[in-house]
Amino acid sequence: MSIMVFWLEPDGQPARQEFAANDLLGALKFSEERRREGRRHVSISTELPDSVGKGGVNSVEGGRLPDGHVYDYNKAHRGAGLKPTT
Repeated sequence: MSIMVFWLEPDGQPARQEFAANDLLGALKFSEERRREGRRHVSISTELPDSVGKGGVNSVEGGRLPDGHVYDYNKAHRGAGLKPTT
């Protein structure tokens, strides 16, 4: 798959530009250029083939993901350091 950059033209018409899966830096630069030109709603969407697993977490039971990996992320303690061990 690829990387897509979407934006709205000044007249409100949607526009897009496709980039190869290995050209994220090009897509980011292109997005920045569109924003500097005054384009609105500039966004990037990807479906990269080398992505690790499916996007998002659909369930956590007993502190583990469906594949058995430990999941201990807690948004309330973000940036507070590691959990204390007991």
